[in-house]
Amino acid sequence: MSSTLQQRLQAVTGKAHLLVSRYENLLKAKEEADRRITELEAELNKERSQVARLKVEVEELRVVTTLTPRREDIEQSRAMLAEFLRDIDKCIDELTQ
Repeated sequence: MSSTLQQRLQAVTGKAHLLVSRYENLLKAKEEADRRITELEAELNKERSQVARLKVEVEELRVVTTLTPRREDIEQSRAMLAEFLRDIDKCIDELTQ
């Protein structure tokens, strides 16, 4: 009877060691997962701030492109200024004659 009791005790002890080993492995895996989660959260926050910055930049570019004159407007303004200069030159010529 003592041999079967001792065998059962050894079996229980072996199972306990196995459970402790598995628990330690799971604990290490959990700590690694927690570390990875922390890293990913930091990376996510960094990406979110970059997205926010880029949204602001896009909005600024929209405003700038809205305010920037079109090429046709620039050419029209130059033509108008050239016509004004010709008219001024004509007036100066008429005044000097």
